[in-house]
Order: sequence, then C-alpha cells, then structure tokens
Amino acid sequence: MSQEEGLHHVGNSTHWIVLEGVAILTDPWISEPADCMLTHSYEPRPLPTRPDVVLITHEHGDHFDIAALRLLDRGAAVVVPEGKMADGVRGLGFARVHGVRAGDVLSDVGGLSIEVVRGRHSVPEVCYRVERGGRAFFFGGDTMLTPEIEALAARPVPFAILPGERSRLLWRRFVMTPEEAVGLAQRLGATRAVLSHHEQVVSRPFPFGWMVRIPPVGQPDFPSWFVVPRPGDFVPFPWRDAAPKEAVS
Repeated sequence: MSQEEGLHHVGNSTHWIVLEGVAILTDPWISEPADCMLTHSYEPRPLPTRPDVVLITHEHGDHFDIAALRLLDRGAAVVVPEGKMADGVRGLGFARVHGVRAGDVLSDVGGLSIEVVRGRHSVPEVCYRVERGGRAFFFGGDTMLTPEIEALAARPVPFAILPGERSRLLWRRFVMTPEEAVGLAQRLGATRAVLSHHEQVVSRPFPFGWMVRIPPVGQPDFPSWFVVPRPGDFVPFPWRDAAPKEAVS
C-alpha cells in the first residue's frame, strides 16, 4: 500500500493512514457476513498487511475481525479496548498490544501520541485522537456524540474521520447523523473530514432486515470539504497541497 501521507480508503471503517511516516490501519474488516448480517456495499481494496499501528474501536465484526487480524504482520502495535478483545489479539501472537479504556493517554506507540476517548454506540466503544510531529487527526469509529469527544475542541484537530448516517437498530439510533458529523467536525476545527462506516448493507433479510435499517448516504449529504470516499480513494491531509487521487497499492 502507498506510503503517501494522508488517508487511503480500504472500505467501510478500514483506512490506511500515513501520518508523518507512520502507517496506521483502522478497524480492519474482511469477513462476511459480519455479525451474521453485514456485507460491504462496495468491494474493499485488498487489506494492507504491514502497518506500524492498528487502531480498533469496538467489538462489532465489521470493526474487530479476527480473520483480518490474522493476516497482519505480528510486529504491528495494536491499540484495542482492554479485556477480551485485547486478550484475543494477544492470542494471535501480537507482542505489542495496548489494552485501553476511555481516558488513557499513550505517549509513544510507534512514534504516535494516542488519546483514548469514550464513544457511544450500541456496544462499548472508544475513539482516538492521534498526533505525531504536531499533526493530529481524530478517528470516531461508529460513535454518536459524547462530552469527551466534544472536549477535544479545546485542541483543534484539522482532520477528522467520522461516521454519519441515519441507521436504526430496533428504531433506535446508534451512530451520529450526517448533520451531527458535519457539526462535530466544525467544532473540532477540522478543515477536512472523511466519512467512515458508510459501506455496509444488511445482507440477510430476516430477522436482521427488520431489526437494522441502514439507509445509504452519499456526497450530496455532506459539504465538499467532508469527503465521502470509495475503496481506493486517497484523501490528503489538509496541511498538504496535493489534490485527491487514486491510491497506489
């Protein structure tokens, strides 16, 4: 996978992010159907297998996929919620596993400073503020809004990766809406944002199609500075002058 600085979109919430020379893989997912019901709505790019750091937000199968983790180089540092998820990653042979909880601050993970903040989803979730060399981004997984995320606005984050959809689980929301995502990105001080967690569909009609509704969203739901990527797209950091283009694998 390319080492060009910025975000290379693999699929759904799986991104290959190169920040000041450090390669980061987020929420790797290849197994379908995830959680017995979810498949990719667009075929993802091949999973990069040699990241420096892996960030995992929560236990849902489209974010925490053991089959995907098995493909990764065991030299990667993995940041994952503490408990059974962290134990599962250690069981795969990863030596550098950081089991975390909301409020933790990791000062040096492969050269990155990582702040762990509480998310809000249908299961426990954490989100990440990542910084290196004075450059920072926020990765929001599947979260809704939380006071802890809002508090990050005190230290502006110029690049935000956020969910934003109108999904329902038994008629209850579990992810922030497009409008909330845009507003949060603005409050965080982001001058460029990327939509995450937007390429999954319910593949088994009963009972999952009744329980979970995932209406599609697209670029018309967002301003131009809030990018809705497709697998293979490259989104440069806002502090770089490069224009968006296809990633080179």
